[in-house]
Amino acid sequence: MTIYGLQMDGSSNDTRQAKIRRALLGALYGFLVGIAFVFIAAFIDIWLHRDLPLGVNWQLLWERLPLFGLGLAVVGAVTCWWNEAWPGLLSGAATASALALIVALFFSAEVTTGMKFIVLVFILVPMAAMTIPITWIMRWLMEKHVSALQLNASYARIVGLIIVALLLGSAGGYFMKMPGRQLEVTRYVHMLLQDVNAGDSPISKVQGATEHKGIAYQLYSTKSEFSTEGFDVRAEFDDGYVLKCTAVQYPGRPPYLTACSSEK
Repeated sequence: MTIYGLQMDGSSNDTRQAKIRRALLGALYGFLVGIAFVFIAAFIDIWLHRDLPLGVNWQLLWERLPLFGLGLAVVGAVTCWWNEAWPGLLSGAATASALALIVALFFSAEVTTGMKFIVLVFILVPMAAMTIPITWIMRWLMEKHVSALQLNASYARIVGLIIVALLLGSAGGYFMKMPGRQLEVTRYVHMLLQDVNAGDSPISKVQGATEHKGIAYQLYSTKSEFSTEGFDVRAEFDDGYVLKCTAVQYPGRPPYLTACSSEK
């Protein structure tokens, strides 16, 4: 069966033009999933925890946009290039896992080149198996798009598919929210900043901290660079003052600060 030049029945008469059209549709839906994932991941904590003055890490957002948007566009294009389902799913899954491993390994300065290659080879196959559901979704969206072109109210159906793609990406972004321990550590630092003038506050000893009580700030929380169990919480005040603290919380214990510093 041919729908608008797209071969959907495994025919051997699949043309290059049909492959390109399928690939473009796959790239479109992959891109939509990717950008939805990035934006929701960037804002989900702000929406969920309105009691905390959390800021948006714009640098991370702009770094992730091309990685996930264009990366998933490539995966979608590869997945939908093939007329038959299984070659498309497997090649798309291999592409997705390879891209993920390359980004994870080759942006890590602590891993040697030889070890990066070994990890890439031995983890590629299991990761490819894990990413098959992603490629299946992209292929399903492409096929539904092609089918919608032959049905009544085709534009409404296509808009529905676009919304589905955005919702799927958003669902993935939701799971990028802060884990429980990181949230508790961030709340702890926020509480200390609110009560910085207290005599026993560990933050009160940091230069400039007490003078900034009452000045608005935004919090940024990341995994600690120096502690395997800690988190770095950075408070950026409206006047340019910055206070950075590393806090640790072990399971079943309250969080505590291990270091604090300031900069102007």
